[in-house]
Amino acid sequence: MKTVTENFIKDLINSGVTTFFGVQGGACARIIEAIIKNKGNFIPVLNEQSAGYFAHGYYKANRKVAGLVFTTGPGLTNGLSGIAACFYDNVPLIVLVGQVVKKLNIASKTNTKMVGFQEVQHLKVCETISDYRYKFDNVEKYLNQRKNIYHNIKNKVQIVEILDDVQRKLVEKKTKKIESKIHFKKKLNPKILSIKNDLKKSNKPLIILGNGIFNIKNRKKLINLIDNSKIDYCATWGGQHIQSLLPKKNNYRGLFGNHSPGIVNNMIKKSDLIVCLGCSLLQHQAGKNYDNFGPKAKIYFVNNNLDECKRAKIQFGKRLKFFNCDIDEIYSLFKLRHNFLEKKIINNKINEIYPVNLFSEILKSAKKNNNLIFSDAGATLSWTFQGANNLKNCPPIYSAFNLHAMGYSNCAAIGAKVSNIKKNILCIIGDGSLPMNVQELSWTKKYPIKIIIIDNEGYGIIRQTQQDFYKSVYYGSDFKNKKSSLPKFNISKILKSYDIPCKSITKYKHLAKSLNWLHKSNYTKALILKINYKARVQS
Repeated sequence: MKTVTENFIKDLINSGVTTFFGVQGGACARIIEAIIKNKGNFIPVLNEQSAGYFAHGYYKANRKVAGLVFTTGPGLTNGLSGIAACFYDNVPLIVLVGQVVKKLNIASKTNTKMVGFQEVQHLKVCETISDYRYKFDNVEKYLNQRKNIYHNIKNKVQIVEILDDVQRKLVEKKTKKIESKIHFKKKLNPKILSIKNDLKKSNKPLIILGNGIFNIKNRKKLINLIDNSKIDYCATWGGQHIQSLLPKKNNYRGLFGNHSPGIVNNMIKKSDLIVCLGCSLLQHQAGKNYDNFGPKAKIYFVNNNLDECKRAKIQFGKRLKFFNCDIDEIYSLFKLRHNFLEKKIINNKINEIYPVNLFSEILKSAKKNNNLIFSDAGATLSWTFQGANNLKNCPPIYSAFNLHAMGYSNCAAIGAKVSNIKKNILCIIGDGSLPMNVQELSWTKKYPIKIIIIDNEGYGIIRQTQQDFYKSVYYGSDFKNKKSSLPKFNISKILKSYDIPCKSITKYKHLAKSLNWLHKSNYTKALILKINYKARVQS
């Protein structure tokens, strides 16, 4: 006979969840022990927040789901940002959190703050950043709920709370092996054919591809069909990875949204039909005033996430028609295309201004060296994508697009390396984001990555907002103002403390040579780029 914990972990590993990130603790020690006994891979990160970012990068690199393991109380609450990043970017995740013994787990029943030591109502806390939540407070409940958990492993964020004493309970019934079948066939709504009909009638149709394209089976075939259909199409920042799938890009017009080139944004204004595939159309894409997004357009919204569909309907009202189905299911609509109108080819070039040209060179170098790229938040992310827009074939760029969390990229990059992917991993991070989870750099000895640190002396994108709206009062956003600055730190010394060789350059003419140095060799290196303090993100 096996315990609940041993039984559960064995089934998770058999279902394909073989790698777990987390921090050891009293209420989860048994869970971690079961992972090791079943020959799973447990990575003890140094901060629970980092764990979710590791899992995010791990999934983006190899499309495999990771697990998180936390102890009760602060173990889980520290990890909330990482869980939220996965939830809002539709990265599947299973979170295992220990809980106090049943006798003391009565805070929710007695309406008190805490009875057991570090007793927190984990499921209630995670209610808005997870799809499903389970509580194992007896063996029968585990046996009844396990099937649902395995069926949702590959497409949902799930929180599983296991009481400390229940972890040790023996499972006396013989449990059957569960197949992790996660795709359920939905009936195709006949009305979806209206997309095909309206595309034929439209004079200025536009297709928008989002991060959801990443998860579909036929993404390459679908994109090629669209590319050869004479319909203009573009991508959100989260959908940028499609560029690496396309040899031609006949009708690809670039990225859109905040701080993107004006070409696509202007096309959206003039379009009479917009078809959104796997997008979210949140504020950083559609803007604050939704009436100004495609004001002349009928909007079709295709997404297999009903919550996303409902939210988009609230945004755009009667102008939007949503279809809650897998994008794979509308593949035939584009396959059956005929006689779409020729569109005038639009020059997709933008003026290269500093520091966008700098990032274009960084990305060219990354492509040459077969890199997957993980970019952090703020100005660093904006410049990365503005640089990407100058390139014909940019390598895939990943980030925590919707939560936009600082301190994401170094963790995600290491998580990607944990997946044993054959590609090299490049992390692009700002000097403001680096201190957030700097401790995880200790993992780069075992999981080598390349790091580019953008040193613009603080939170550049926040400083830009303060310039525009707050009379240039840079409180808490830079390292220069003596009265209100962030605490100054020496980047080179921090890197050297982790035995990471680094170079720092201040002039563009030294970039090419420094990039060659960075990518040469298989161990971790870092390149610090000193960016003009006054450099702004293009709007």
